[in-house]
Amino acid sequence: MDEKKRNDDKAVGYGQPPKASQFKKGQSGNPGGRPPKTPDHESIAARVLGEVQRLSGQPKGARTRYMTLELIALALKQKSAAGHAAAAALYMDFVKRHGTTQASEQPSCFIVLPQRLSREEWEARYVPKDDPPEDPNDID
Repeated sequence: MDEKKRNDDKAVGYGQPPKASQFKKGQSGNPGGRPPKTPDHESIAARVLGEVQRLSGQPKGARTRYMTLELIALALKQKSAAGHAAAAALYMDFVKRHGTTQASEQPSCFIVLPQRLSREEWEARYVPKDDPPEDPNDID
């Protein structure tokens, strides 16, 4: 039996590598371990779009830190307002996906007048003269 054990130690073949090339006690076959999982596209996009960017050249007192997603939306808005068709299509898609149904807190339009007018002066200038009377029975 002693002889058979010695032969088993020296037997080399499939599943039995030589003793010299076997792992030593306490040594792993993968000392570096499993490599970390590569992040998926959604987590990369969330991280990049959530980063805060600093803008230089802003007027004093203006906001200087914006999230990347805000900057992208602002750039798309400016390009679409300038007439860039592809930017307008992307901006409209962005608004459809992420736009709110709530009314904006900012004014949606402005009326610019060349001078200050009283109500009577404004009506005299800009209200059409051939308006029908408000009361249909009040015809001359």
